[in-house]
Amino acid sequence: MSDKEIYDSVIIGYGPAGCTAGIFTKRRGMKVVIIGDPMELSQVEEATVIDDWPGEFNISGAELISKFREHVKKLDVEVREERALSIEKTNGRFLVRTDKSEYAGKTVIIATGSRHRKAMIKGEEEFSGKGVSYCATCDAPLFRGKRVIVIGGGDSAVTYAILLKDTGAEPILVHRRDELRAAEYWQDRFRESGIKALWNSVVTEIKGDKRVKSVLVKNVKTGKEEEVTVEGVFVAIGTVPTSEIARNIGVNIDERGFIKVDRNQKTNVPGVFAAGDCCDNPSKKIVTAAGDGAVAGDSAYYYLKTLQEGKKQD
Repeated sequence: MSDKEIYDSVIIGYGPAGCTAGIFTKRRGMKVVIIGDPMELSQVEEATVIDDWPGEFNISGAELISKFREHVKKLDVEVREERALSIEKTNGRFLVRTDKSEYAGKTVIIATGSRHRKAMIKGEEEFSGKGVSYCATCDAPLFRGKRVIVIGGGDSAVTYAILLKDTGAEPILVHRRDELRAAEYWQDRFRESGIKALWNSVVTEIKGDKRVKSVLVKNVKTGKEEEVTVEGVFVAIGTVPTSEIARNIGVNIDERGFIKVDRNQKTNVPGVFAAGDCCDNPSKKIVTAAGDGAVAGDSAYYYLKTLQEGKKQD
């Protein structure tokens, strides 16, 4: 490949971390491309209400990520809506292959985020898309006037339940503990909503024929199991990192699947950086993902600058 076809950085991911990395690398005068999978929604896009982004109280996730991407486009950052399949190092460059093309970069920033955690319940896979959903923002309108189960006790589960009620569904929250893990703000909203909760309980099976018809719910303290008639099941029990693409170039990943990075978002592989929810950083929030992207962008710039200065000295 000619020099004109080699990017200073190839950024994989088009969420808050990837967009911010694109903004900061572009501002440094770097030639960069962002690769975003058009079939993979950013977790932000699925958020009904975001109340912890500074300066934008109660903004929808779709609106917030739209603002990120609008900023990227105003800076003329190159964006390719393609699915990244692999990364390999060849001839001192990183080659990122997608489902449509390939891109060579002097550095790579992995900002692939995370995906919904499966509940691993009998019937979950069978009825996925047939009543089982992982995104209330996407699917709540489809369940207007219907009874649904929401599994989980964190922010996502509570906001899902509230949104479902607001759009006319009849949600029931099922949580394995006797108290919520959601932020106090959302706990207050949940209590005010009057939404029914089945505490100390788990869903053991999802039943139906062509679509979901009922679930079996077991009380973990008494062992009593009952069948609840519902037409939908929303799984909101957290996320798992999307880090598979980093493995084939030797990037260190912890036992949970998160990419290991230092305070500068560097991985153990020189020239490879990571940012956002795919990393082992302790906080998984939009604001910290954006911060990771900014740090990764700056780190990639200084990495290249150091290499260039080393060549001049040689």
